[in-house]
Amino acid sequence: MIARLARLWCRLPPRLRGAGMLLLLVLLLVLLLVLLLVLLLTAPAQAATDDLPFEEEEAIRAAVAAVAPAVVRLETAGVSEAALAAAAEANPASGPSTATVVAAGGWLVATAFAVPADATEAIVVMPSATAEVRTVARVVGRDLARGLVLLRVADDAGLPPPPPSVPRAELAVGQWTIAVGRGWNAAAPSVAVGILSATNRSWGRSVQTDASISPANYGGPLVDIAGRVIGILAPLPADTAGMNLGTELYDSGIGFAVPMEDIARVLPRLERGETLAPGVLGIGYESRDPFTGAATISTCRPGSPAAKAGLRPGDAIVAAGGRPVSRIAELRHVLAPLYAGDTVVLTLERPAAKGAAGPTRIDVSVELVRELPPWQRPMLGIVPARVAGGRGRGAAAKGPVKVSWVWPGSPAERAGIVAGDRIAAVVPPAAAENAADAAANDAAAGAVPVESAAALAGQIAGVEQGRSIGLVVVRDADAADAARRSVAVSPVVMPGDPPADVPPFVPAEAALAAADAVAVERLAAAEESRPPLVVMPKLSPQEPLGVLVWLDLPRGEVDDAQAAAWKAAASRHGIAVILPGSADPQRWGREDIGTIKRGLATLASKRALDPTRIAVAGRGAGGAFAWLVADALGPAARGVALVEAGLPRQATIEPVEPGRSKWVLFGGGGAAGAATGRVDADRRRLEAAGYSVGTLGDGGAAVPAANLCAWVEALGVL
Repeated sequence: MIARLARLWCRLPPRLRGAGMLLLLVLLLVLLLVLLLVLLLTAPAQAATDDLPFEEEEAIRAAVAAVAPAVVRLETAGVSEAALAAAAEANPASGPSTATVVAAGGWLVATAFAVPADATEAIVVMPSATAEVRTVARVVGRDLARGLVLLRVADDAGLPPPPPSVPRAELAVGQWTIAVGRGWNAAAPSVAVGILSATNRSWGRSVQTDASISPANYGGPLVDIAGRVIGILAPLPADTAGMNLGTELYDSGIGFAVPMEDIARVLPRLERGETLAPGVLGIGYESRDPFTGAATISTCRPGSPAAKAGLRPGDAIVAAGGRPVSRIAELRHVLAPLYAGDTVVLTLERPAAKGAAGPTRIDVSVELVRELPPWQRPMLGIVPARVAGGRGRGAAAKGPVKVSWVWPGSPAERAGIVAGDRIAAVVPPAAAENAADAAANDAAAGAVPVESAAALAGQIAGVEQGRSIGLVVVRDADAADAARRSVAVSPVVMPGDPPADVPPFVPAEAALAAADAVAVERLAAAEESRPPLVVMPKLSPQEPLGVLVWLDLPRGEVDDAQAAAWKAAASRHGIAVILPGSADPQRWGREDIGTIKRGLATLASKRALDPTRIAVAGRGAGGAFAWLVADALGPAARGVALVEAGLPRQATIEPVEPGRSKWVLFGGGGAAGAATGRVDADRRRLEAAGYSVGTLGDGGAAVPAANLCAWVEALGVL
C-alpha cells in the first residue's frame, strides 16, 4: 500500500508535489498550535486543583489563629467533693474543658459540664507557648436551658476582645465549621473540622455540626472558614432519642453549638447575675407523637400558666409567637428557646359550644414559669366502659362516656352516679357552683361536651385540689324520657390501694365466667424467635381487652403449664395476660424488653386493646425488671406492680405529669429486715414524686392472678 502511494506521488508533476508538501506542513503546524493551546488552557486548572488542599489548609489555619487567643482552658474549682464524685459517676469523661471570651471586660462563657451547679468559680489557664498563666474566674450567671455558664476574670487578665460572630441569618447547611478547644492542651488549641449539618436543632436552641465534638472542647467556639464565631459548643441533650445527659453523642459526628446571636441576646441578663431557666407552659397533648401530632390540648396542669390564662382541654393551638402552628413539634420549636418570665402569645381554636356555628379563635398571652406546682392524680371514681385505642376496630365514636362501674366510697358514688349513666358534658370549676343550670342549657353554664374518656380525664386532671367540677349526667340515655341532671363533684387524690371488690367484666355479647373460656397461644412474629405466651379471653376481636405483662422469676422459655394460674382471672376481668420468657434462664435482660414490645404489638394487631388498662407486674427479680419494662413502654404502661421486690437500683423517679402518671403497687412484703426497709424507702420516694402507691392484696396464692387482673380493670378509673 505504501509502495503504491509512493509510485503515485512520483508520477505527479513537480508543481503539484510542491503544493502537496506545503499543504502537509500547514496541517502539521495547525495541529501543533491546537495541542499547545490545549496545554495552555488546562495547565492553570490543574495547578489550581493541585493547590486546593493547601489553600483549604491555610484558610483553616487562619480561622483558628483568629479565634485562638480568645479560647482558654478551664479547670473545675470551688465545687464540693460530693458533687465531683457525682459528676464523675454520671459522666466518666468529666475533666478540663474550654471557655471562650464573649465580651470585653473579662467575660467568658463555659458549659455546666466544666462548671457544675454548686461551683462558684473556676480556674482559667491562659494560652501561652511558654509558662502557663493561671487565674480565677467567678461564676456570675447561668443559662439552665442551654447548659451555659457566664464567668468573669478580674482585671481582664490580659484577655483579648471577643472575636466577631456570625448572624443566624447567614448560616447555611453545608458550610465549613471548625471546632476549637483547649481542654487537652493549654498551649495549643485542638481543632476538628466538619460542615454545618443543621441550623435548628434541640428544638430551636442550637445548630448542628458533624465535626468531632468532645468534652474537651465544650465551651469552645464553633467558627466558620472566615474565623467568625457561629456559636459555643455545648452538650445539649438529644431527648427525642432518649439521650438526656447531653454527653452521649460526643465524638460521634453529631455535635451542637448554641448560636452566638442567641447568647448575645441574653448576655446582659447573665451579666446581672440572673439564672435563666427554661420556660414551662403546663399543658399535655392529645397525641403522643411529638413530631406529627396536632397541638391539641388534653390537660392543663392546675396552677400552671396555661390554666391561669384560661387554656383548657380541647383547645387547638394554631399559632404561637406569631408563627403558624399545626404540629406539636412546631409549637415546641417556639416554646423551647424561651425562658421563665418570657411571655408568648398563643392563638387558640376552641371547639364550638353546643348550638354554635363553629370554633372560636382566641388570642391569649401567657407568661412562662420556671417550675409547676406539685401534681397528684385526682380521682372522681368513675370507671368508664372499655373503648379500644385509636381509630381502628373497637374504637368508639365520639360522644358521652358510659359509666361501667363506680369506685366504692368515691366522690362519684356520693354524688349519686351509678353504672349505666352517661357523662355528657363538663362544667369548668369556675362555673361549677352553677352546675344545676347546665342540665337545661349546656352553653349557658359554660359546659364543654364530653367526646371521649380521654377528654374527660384531661378535664379532671386540671382540677385543683379543693375545687369542684360539674358533670352533666344522663340516665337511661336510650329511653324517650331520659333524665338529664348536673352534679358538682370534688375530686380527691387517687387512692393507693385498689378497691376490695372489683366487678367482673361484662362484654357486649355475654358474660364469661368459666376458666376454659380462654385461649393460650404464642404471640408469634416473623422476627421473634422466642414468642411469649398469652392467656386471652375468647371474645370478639372487637371487644377491648385490658393487658397485663407478668414477669416471674427468670427461667428461660415459658411453657403452657404456667398459664393455668391465669385462666380464671383473665376470663373474669377480660384481661389478656402476656407471659414472656427470659433469653437468659438466670436473669432478665434488655433484649427481653424488645421481646415484650413486639409481643404487645402482635397482640394489638390481632385484638382491640383498651389503652387505659395496660400494666406490667412481676415477682422477685421479675418485679424489679417490671419497673424497667414499664419505663421503656412510657405512658402506654398505666400501672406497675412489684411482688416481693423493690425498685431497681438504677431506677430514676421523675415528678409525675398529667397523662404520664403510673399506679404503683407493692405486694408480698419481701423478706424481713433490709428488704422491707428498702421497699418502704421506695414507697416514700414514689409518693414524694406524686405517684399513687398502694399494696396488692394477699390472695393466698403463689401467683396473685385474681388481684392483679382486678387491679388492671380498676386502672381505667377517672
